[in-house]
Order: sequence, then C-alpha cells, then structure tokens
Amino acid sequence: MSLRVCVDSSVIVKWFRKGEEHEGEALRLRDEALSSKACPTMCEWVYLEVVRALVKAGYPKGKIVEAYKILREMAELGFIETVPVRDLLERAKELEIELNLYASDAVNLATAIINSENMLTEDKHLLRDDVRSYAEKLGLRIIRLKESYLKVN
Repeated sequence: MSLRVCVDSSVIVKWFRKGEEHEGEALRLRDEALSSKACPTMCEWVYLEVVRALVKAGYPKGKIVEAYKILREMAELGFIETVPVRDLLERAKELEIELNLYASDAVNLATAIINSENMLTEDKHLLRDDVRSYAEKLGLRIIRLKESYLKVN
C-alpha cells in the first residue's frame, strides 16, 4: 500500500522550480509517487495554481506548458489522484467562513478533509495555528515539507 497524502501547489511547484526551499523533500515525494510508493492527492485546481506560480516566476511559456502536461499525465497514469472542484465546493465554503481562508486554500484543505488524508503544504495560510488545530480535531495533520512527508501516517 502506498503512502497517501494531500498536497497543494506550494509542494507541487517545487517539482519544476529549481532552487526552491525544501526542493529535495518535494522531489523525493515526486519520485516516490512515480515509483508508486506514495500517492499524492490534489484538487484539480492545483494544475492552474502551478501554472500561475511558474508564470509569476518568469518561466518560459514552453516550460510552463510542459509542467502542466507532466502533471496531467501523472494523474492520467494514476501517480497523482485528483479531486474535481465541484466535489469540494460545500466543504470549501464552510472552511472559508469558519477559518477565514482564501478560496484556493479552502479548496485544498477540503481535499484533505474529504479524503481523510493529512496535508503536506508550505502555504502560510494553511500552516496557521487555528487551521492546524481545526484539522487536528478531525484527526488530520497539516505538515510542512521540512517535517518530512514520511511522518504523515
């Protein structure tokens, strides 16, 4: 059985942007996914968040398109599980109201909650103490890469 963990764009983007903090841990997760030792779960919205992060960093269009294509192929081949946004709307709305989260952060946290998976993130909004406490009350943990994704079980 492979390790299951919910991830957001703050982790996935490190697969493509060189020199990122905790890049090694992120690349290890990618490699473990490709060897079926781990199965990252993400909302399908993460595809576009990764594109935006690469555009913002000034990456060439061709490399951005290639990164998008790689992520889509990884999902199609079963190396990443994706969850449609429509499946997350109600829970995400509740999280926006309850925790004062941005929509993208609420959708990512809803992905973890609905799938009963711990969340791996570097997003400062999801790492807030109140958000972590909320997740813990549901039996879930929100973990930083430096804390190692191997500790999610």
